[in-house]
Amino acid sequence: MPKSSHKTMMSGILLLALALIAGGCASTSPRVAFKEVHAELKQRGVDSLYWHASAEEDRQVEEAMARLLKQDLTAETAVQIALLNNRRLQAVYQTLGIAQADLVQAGLLSNPVFGGEDRFAVTGGLGTLGLSVAQSFLELFYIPLRKRVAKSQLEEAKLAVGGLVLDFEYETRIMFYAVQANAQLVEMFQQVGQAMESGYDFARRLHAAGNITDLELNQQRDLYEQARLDLRQAEADLIHSRERLNQLMGLYGEQIDWKTTSRLEEVPGEEIDVERLEARVIEQSLDLKLAAQRIITAGHRLGFTKTTALIPWLDLGVDAEKTEDWEVGPALSFPIPLFDQGRPRIARNRAELRQEQERYTAFAVEIRSIARQYQNHLEAAKDMARHYRQVILPLRERITNETQLQYNAMQVGLLDLLRAREQQIEAGKAYVHTLYEYWSAKIAIELLLRGRVPRPIETIEGPVPFGPVSFDGEQ
Repeated sequence: MPKSSHKTMMSGILLLALALIAGGCASTSPRVAFKEVHAELKQRGVDSLYWHASAEEDRQVEEAMARLLKQDLTAETAVQIALLNNRRLQAVYQTLGIAQADLVQAGLLSNPVFGGEDRFAVTGGLGTLGLSVAQSFLELFYIPLRKRVAKSQLEEAKLAVGGLVLDFEYETRIMFYAVQANAQLVEMFQQVGQAMESGYDFARRLHAAGNITDLELNQQRDLYEQARLDLRQAEADLIHSRERLNQLMGLYGEQIDWKTTSRLEEVPGEEIDVERLEARVIEQSLDLKLAAQRIITAGHRLGFTKTTALIPWLDLGVDAEKTEDWEVGPALSFPIPLFDQGRPRIARNRAELRQEQERYTAFAVEIRSIARQYQNHLEAAKDMARHYRQVILPLRERITNETQLQYNAMQVGLLDLLRAREQQIEAGKAYVHTLYEYWSAKIAIELLLRGRVPRPIETIEGPVPFGPVSFDGEQ
């Protein structure tokens, strides 16, 4: 090779190395990635993100929280406090720091390897001193491929963090409505308990006067005792949902003494817009964007593996050996691809790429179905809640009142009266649960329209019923 060509090649390699080393000095701070996540979520209706940064900013956040906690808590203020204060959410943001650090690490050359050996002659005479310095050469060409994979993984991390923030906000809203529903049930069972206690006291007076039998007295007492149990269960459920909401908002000590309105709002006249719901959900889906990004990452990973399959590394260096005089010369080492030619790794990465492609398609189908399920759930809960309020509850009240009048006139027995009261209580309880189901379905559809499939959350009636089909090993 002519000297000029040799110098040109060496100069090119040197410039490439310097460029990669300069790239390796990139910042490991994930604040830029966090700002991008915040900007994306702001377009989706989330504006209260805060990543703990300085003592002064933390103090301002604490003051803002104190002002919010002095007011009656609403779903919006509960979400705002949770986004500002929950430490688990702060830990989620560190995912961005990990991915950013991995990206910087992918752009770094490995450190040169120094080796040395000192040999002594067994029969006497001079020993041999050997020194070597080696540096991976192919890394100069593999680093851009590694960075491409790491950058795609950082994009994955940003989408995943955005999805987790939406999950977190959704769970906070769900638990706020659970608190309201349980508080409403406590209020209802307190009223029922008072009515049952008065009825039982009256029955005891009648029994003492010989006007009712032991059976009728015990039947009245059974309804009273059951009302006490129902009240105690409702109180326990309220405490549980409040504590879960405290966890989500990151509150403790005196902060947990917040107050809220004790009743769920009635079904509103203004409905959520569900026109073209499936199409809008697909268009906004953050989950599909994440699935697509995983396909891109898998493709980059496959490309890297194909490039590095035969010769994953090649070291260039200098060896020096001293017996009587120093002998210095170049050194070269690389693996000989006799047994492992990288085909299993290529096959694995190709299968991972196809796996992500299949997951994307499956998820797109599932999201459409989930949107239809929640739309049906919302409409059914809306119709049922209105029917309970407009028809069932007034009807059960009239039945109880008329049965009470007939009982007073000795036209029906006590068992008929107790059954009417029990049915009225069950209707009241069912109405609260149906109203809660309406609000749960409403915020689930809002979450879908903001780009996230609702994940199962334990509620006052068990887990949220809909979600994507999952298999072992899938996230």
